[in-house]
Amino acid sequence: MKAVLSSMLVFLLLYAPDDGGTGEGIALVLSGGGARGLAHIGVLKALEEEGVRVCGLAGTSMGALISGLYACGYNAAQLDSIAADIDWLHLFSSAPEPRMALLPDRIRKREDLVTLSLQGLTPVIPASAVSNMRVGLLLSSLTGPTQVIRGTSFDSLPIPLRVVAVDIPECRRVVFQAGDLSRALLASMAIPAVFPAIREGEMLLVDGGVFDNLPVDAAAKAWPGLPVLAVDVGTGYRDSFPDNPSILEVGNYTFDALSRRVNEQHAVESDWYFAPDLHDKRIWSFGSRDSLVRWGYEQTRDWLAGHPEIPRGDPGKPPWNPGVFTVRNIMISGNHRVSFSAVSAWLSLSRGDSVTPEILRRVSEELYASNLFENLRFRMYPGGSEGEVDVAFTLKENIPAFLGIGMTYHSDYGLDSRITIEHRNAFNRGMNGLVNAGGGQRYVFLEGAINTGSGGGYTKLEGSMHQIKGEEPAADGSSPVRVWSDHSLSLSFGRTVSWFGITELGAGWFGRRYSGSSGEGYPALFVRAAADTRDDPTAMAPGTSVTLFFSASPQPGHVHHLFKWRLDGIVDTPGNFTSGVSTWGQLLTGDSYDWQYSRCTADRAIPGYRWNSLPSRQRTAAEIFVQHPLAGPVSIGAKGAAAWDFEAIGNPWDGALHHGYGAFLQMNVPGGSVKLSVGRPDEGPVRWVVSMGSHYSFGPGR
Repeated sequence: MKAVLSSMLVFLLLYAPDDGGTGEGIALVLSGGGARGLAHIGVLKALEEEGVRVCGLAGTSMGALISGLYACGYNAAQLDSIAADIDWLHLFSSAPEPRMALLPDRIRKREDLVTLSLQGLTPVIPASAVSNMRVGLLLSSLTGPTQVIRGTSFDSLPIPLRVVAVDIPECRRVVFQAGDLSRALLASMAIPAVFPAIREGEMLLVDGGVFDNLPVDAAAKAWPGLPVLAVDVGTGYRDSFPDNPSILEVGNYTFDALSRRVNEQHAVESDWYFAPDLHDKRIWSFGSRDSLVRWGYEQTRDWLAGHPEIPRGDPGKPPWNPGVFTVRNIMISGNHRVSFSAVSAWLSLSRGDSVTPEILRRVSEELYASNLFENLRFRMYPGGSEGEVDVAFTLKENIPAFLGIGMTYHSDYGLDSRITIEHRNAFNRGMNGLVNAGGGQRYVFLEGAINTGSGGGYTKLEGSMHQIKGEEPAADGSSPVRVWSDHSLSLSFGRTVSWFGITELGAGWFGRRYSGSSGEGYPALFVRAAADTRDDPTAMAPGTSVTLFFSASPQPGHVHHLFKWRLDGIVDTPGNFTSGVSTWGQLLTGDSYDWQYSRCTADRAIPGYRWNSLPSRQRTAAEIFVQHPLAGPVSIGAKGAAAWDFEAIGNPWDGALHHGYGAFLQMNVPGGSVKLSVGRPDEGPVRWVVSMGSHYSFGPGR
């Protein structure tokens, strides 16, 4: 009997609401307002310090997010710490976590002037401007433990809660009081066209602020015995407008006007109304978190001093620790085209593992880094016994195919262009397939590759065909006009080294055929090792990059060996500059073909020189550069490079020095960059290049 009574007492302590709407306290209503909603954290801090007991919560949009976490048991200090730890730009980003995307996937990134997702051959318009995936993962991990313990009714939370959203098909306000809390919070903050709408059954849900940004009536109806304090951090009514507003401003003003009119349908007067002065901060001012929280706190303290009638006496809210759970089962849904084996290769979670909110977010980020999914979420369910949970992952597959376009104009070669079609789930096995084609003045090319891998290992099959008509600089200094075609086919096996490195072994065939000749070629075995600590290997991001390559050809009469290297070191320097030093080169021994001189030394360019215009058997080169942002996505930079070319390894001093310097103006665009480069060599005229979504050296011999 004693054991039964003890169990009942534990049940009541864990599962009963803290107040349930009775006793000395208030119902608190928090409005939407984007980043301005961070001021609600300061409001809660002040209420806790003054001993104001919150017995019910209702919120919209950002107010719903703060209300939902507070209702789950987190106190104001914990909410402040959570907000301080968030990288807000990363939270709304759709890019995989750099430290979780393996190097082979990161170095495949291309710069495209235009990138279109393809459903079959039909371009697909994105569902929203900003991803809500990481917001969803954060909310699921923070609210899931409380719902596992307390259940799915919002009245069973430590503080009863109401969350407001809008159902577009039915054109009605929805007040959530049960279900998956993280989904309700996502729906409440789904600003139309900014965040994706949330589908729940027949409902298509968007931001509750469209119909009711301050849901006082929802709180009054839920807890009729509690007085209501409404905190409004919305942008308020604009009493002045610019003389010549832009199209975006007109659209924003129109939306605000319509929203205000609809909000009036649900307007109910609260017992107390408080609107802190947030100094015209905008809804995306997440960088002002400290100021917003401070203003909310200080002004609430001042406001409470003038309202002694608000009931006090709460002893304070202790911090909430979700604890550790054990995984009983793992469920996966939504992978219609991606095979289960491709999913499991990226899922680092097993039955029996111990999990915390942080671990579940990390596991989800690793799965997202596969690049197979546009969105994913998880939900925690109670397991068979105390401390056990079932974890269900719901996946939304990426549209696997997309098309990229790039163009370059060179003062010597004219206009080049390319088109790329990539499939990220070839044969429904999570494989990456790519076809790249293009050309320009007197040359065309076709390239293809397919990659597959799991468990840190991968296999890559790639081939290329290029045909060029033009001057081919030779080792003797002549430049005959010729027509030639290059071709290659290789198969390699690699293994990743953590997130930043790879080792690769392979074999291939490499050849050339001149017009009117039978062609030449050679087989080769090769090994490649690479490491890159930059978040984005395709950009001038801080970090270090090293690539080493060695190949050996047993071709009779042309036995030769090739060693190539490349080292880049990039740092941020004072004054908002980015600077770097690079070195690259090659050593070629044995009986190689003459045409390998130009083909094998075209890894990097010297400003002002034609690509491939400095054929050499041996080369060692270096480059320095500096880049500085001008405004927004525009930056300017300068670079200088020099190379020492020589014929024999045994006589390195018998060679020639080539050098050049130049400047560039670059603007980052959604797909890549638009870049104007001007270079002056030590010999010859100044040359310039305009590239749009494509490195100026794209293509053989260019």
